[in-house]
Amino acid sequence: MQKVLKKLKKKLKKVVSRGLGTGGILVVPYVARDKLYFNIITQSRLIINKKNGDDIVDCTILAEHIVRDQRNYYRWADYTLENGNLYIKYRATMENSPISMETISEWGNIQDIAITNIERMPFMFIKSPIDNRRENDDYGVPITYGCDKQISKIKKTLQQIDREYELKEAFVGADITMFKGEGALPKNGLYKKINSGDDNFWEVFDPDFRDTPLFNKLMNECSMLEKQIGTSEGILTKAETKNATATEIKKIMKDTFDLCDDIRTELEEGLDDFLYACNVLANYYNLTPQGDYELKIDWSYAMLEDTQQEFNHFLQGESRGAIKKAELRQFIKPNETLEEAQAVIDEIKEQSPSTKDLLGE
Repeated sequence: MQKVLKKLKKKLKKVVSRGLGTGGILVVPYVARDKLYFNIITQSRLIINKKNGDDIVDCTILAEHIVRDQRNYYRWADYTLENGNLYIKYRATMENSPISMETISEWGNIQDIAITNIERMPFMFIKSPIDNRRENDDYGVPITYGCDKQISKIKKTLQQIDREYELKEAFVGADITMFKGEGALPKNGLYKKINSGDDNFWEVFDPDFRDTPLFNKLMNECSMLEKQIGTSEGILTKAETKNATATEIKKIMKDTFDLCDDIRTELEEGLDDFLYACNVLANYYNLTPQGDYELKIDWSYAMLEDTQQEFNHFLQGESRGAIKKAELRQFIKPNETLEEAQAVIDEIKEQSPSTKDLLGE
């Protein structure tokens, strides 16, 4: 379970970003060759048939899609949870017509599953914290839900900036007499002047580029999008933190942190569901002995806290016996588990000379 959790940790950015972009994401563990794996699936492939409160008790997942001979084949997994028993039944369709699972050779050996003493569905489902503004909140909505008009304005401004670059290219006007003879002057960046009788052989067309007003317009529109989503300044715009105190920076970043905190809460519940599902499958397929597990998550607060200040808090906590030395080491080496950190501390202690050795006693 620790190994599969580490693999998921490497893909958490993808899981979170895809979930925020589409509204919801599923991580479904499965067993193959006596090992735990998982699939990352968007909520568009989930059909919720029934819920008890916030708990899904009946749903269908599009597990696989194959195209052969210009035909679409789908494998569906029906999950039903009733009276503490989980039933997973598989079926296949070709386009919209039911077919036998044996039609696709890879699906022929897939067997239905029945597991007893189950509390919840064996997968992780996290949703974007954005309000979908509906009574039914079974499915999440993208983080930019309701911001389509503002996004269109930003796209239009970006097109204006590109058009400005194209239209404001400098040209040199030359008298028509300068173009007599083949290859007399290059064509790019030149145009022929009308013979108006003046004696000016050259005329430069180099208008000012309106970069300042256009980019100001773009930043104002991006700022409005930040407000609509519910983040602080500094995500799409430049945060004004010059000469700001640490307290003022915390206030500036509060909206973004509140949104991140909602995402973290959703992710914590999802990771707990994921580990529960892995434990259920490991027991069902006899991959590991029956046992307990504990999920620990230590979130970083670097967005609001100064790293040095936070480290000082750890030092004070360790000196007063409030936390372990291994927890202090974990702050410096966050990739280590608590057990790994303690093992290194023990090793350092063994290798370090004692006070008596240093004094020659």
